[in-house]
Parts: sequence; structure tokens; C-alpha cells
Amino acid sequence: MDILVIISQALLYVCFSILAGSFLLLLIPSNYRPDVKIPKYLLLISTILLPIFAFAPVLDITLFITPRLGLFESLTIVLTTYTVGNAWCFTLICSVLLIFVIALTRSNEQRMSAFIGIVLTFGLILTVAWSSHAGAMIPLKGIINHFIHLTAISIWVGVVLVVGWCAINHNNWLPFLSWFSKVAIGCLTATAISGVLLTNVLVDGYIDSWTVSYGQGLLVKHLFLIPLIFYALFNGLIVKYLISRDDTFNPIPWIRLEGFILFTIFTITAIFTQQSPPHGSNVTNDAVSPLFRLFHDGIIDSGSTLDFVVNINIVFFFFLFLLLLGLIILSIYKKASIIIPFLLSCFMVVSIYVMLMISVVIR
Repeated sequence: MDILVIISQALLYVCFSILAGSFLLLLIPSNYRPDVKIPKYLLLISTILLPIFAFAPVLDITLFITPRLGLFESLTIVLTTYTVGNAWCFTLICSVLLIFVIALTRSNEQRMSAFIGIVLTFGLILTVAWSSHAGAMIPLKGIINHFIHLTAISIWVGVVLVVGWCAINHNNWLPFLSWFSKVAIGCLTATAISGVLLTNVLVDGYIDSWTVSYGQGLLVKHLFLIPLIFYALFNGLIVKYLISRDDTFNPIPWIRLEGFILFTIFTITAIFTQQSPPHGSNVTNDAVSPLFRLFHDGIIDSGSTLDFVVNINIVFFFFLFLLLLGLIILSIYKKASIIIPFLLSCFMVVSIYVMLMISVVIR
């Protein structure tokens, strides 16, 4: 069941991104973006799947209490008394409204329906934030921060995915970059600030949380921000220079690569959000992450703290990181398939992760 919930949450974020990115692009005048062909069925499928994917946590809780109360009564209790069930009911209502908006839209009403659609999409994101860990722990602050975090990343990912896979040309790419670069910077800033605030809500100490699976997920997610920022800068600065010198240069594969990194971050987020956030006395030796155990087999309890040391192994992995970064730049220069820089980016993240893990000591 845990695997089902993880997959459903990752795909839920993708659906949010497709909807947010599509509606935003439809609101932008055509001379400020490449020509995009967004199939109506893509929007309908994304909207229909939203309540299905969002139902996975509800089903998980329902099946947990079913042996005591029976399936129907358990489902009724979860939907009417649990926050995750209440939030899902609103998710279903907003999804139905959005389906009608998309289905009834005519070609000459796209901008108006896009405005309504993006408002409903933000409403759907709010229902997910309402049922989040942060929303349960500190209702108002947690919900607001989670909403900002998920909205910002959905807009950024959405535009990247829709342009990367639905653009039929790269016309008006420089005008597109002129506004999207600012949007991406704003989304990154909002994501970073809300992420820090969420981390402060969910964990007692960021570095100490690395001992458990939730903290490991946070760390890996944050490490993937390194190649993400690199490709975002490449698409925003280097591509602009290349297009200004060569009108035939096709930037779409490179924005697809940025989308791959963003989807990887989504998947990691879906995995670690299903773990319980660590809080002081909750951290026991049995709760230590198997990943952390690969590097440290000492006894860990609620009183344990993590510190850092420097040794020759750390220097080796740091130079490995620089080598992989150089190979990524070389693969871009040689116009290699985007799979190669993507795999090199994953190896680069692994090298930084190992470097951090071997530098940690338990106090």
C-alpha cells in the first residue's frame, strides 16, 4: 500500500503541474511564448485523475481501520471525521467543477476558462495542503507554507513540462524567457522560503533528521536542487545567448531536461512525505534509516546529534563532484542526448550525498 500511495502522490503533483502550467500559458499572449498545442483530453485526464490519486491516503487509513469496523463504516468515518477525508471531499468537488469548465470551453473562450481553471487548480492545491503533515501539526502556518510551496513548484514544473512536450516550435523563445526567467526565480524563492519554514515545522533539527528516512528524503531532495539550479541558469542565460547568435538552435530538449530533474524531485517528495517526521523522543535506534545505516552502525537515540569531520575520502568525492560537473558541461557542449547529462546529474547528486554521509560523526 505504501508503494501505491507514493506513486499516486508523485502523479498527483504531475497533474497539478500540467494544469497550472497549461492554464498559465493560455493566459499569456501568444507573442510572449512558443506556439503550444495543449490537447483538451490531457487537461481532462489530469483533472479526472486528481481525486483518484488524492484518494490513496484516504484509502490507506480506511484499510487500516477496516478490520475493526468494516469497510463501509471505516470509509464513512474517514471521510466525515478525518482531516484527510474532509479535504478529499473538497478535492472531488473542485475537480468536478474543473472538469465542467474544461469540457464546456470553446476555442474563443480559452483565456476566460484558463483564468477560472487556474483559480480552481489553486483551490485543489489548497485541499492537499490542508491534509498535509504540516497542516496537521500547525494548521494555519503549516497549510499556508505547504500551499505556497506546492503552488510555486507546480507553476515552475508545469510551464517547463507543457512547453517541453506541447510546444510545436520555439518561436518567441527570447520573449518567453524574459518573463519565465522572472517567474522561475520567484517560484524558486517562494519554494526555498516556504521549504525552510516547513522544515522548521516538521523537524526539530535539519541535520539531526538525517538519521531517519524523512530526513534522508529531505536531504536527497535538496541535493537535486543543485543540478536543477544549474539547468535553470543554463536555460535562462546560456540558451538566450545561443539563440541570439543562432536562430536555428533548438532549446526544447534542454528545457525537457530541466523537467526530468523537477519530476525526480517530485518523486522524492512523494516518497519522503509518506514517512513520519522526526521529533526528539520519536528517534530511536530502531527508527534509523537503512540508508544512514550504510554509513554509520553506532547506537543512535533521541539524545544523539550529528557533527562533521573532514578526511581524505571527502576530498575524493568532492573532486568526483567537480569531474561530473565538468562532464555535464562537456555533454551539453557536444549536444549529447539529454539522457546523458541527466544520468551524470544523478551521479553528481550521489557523490555529494556520499561525501556528506561519510563526513558525519555521531556525538
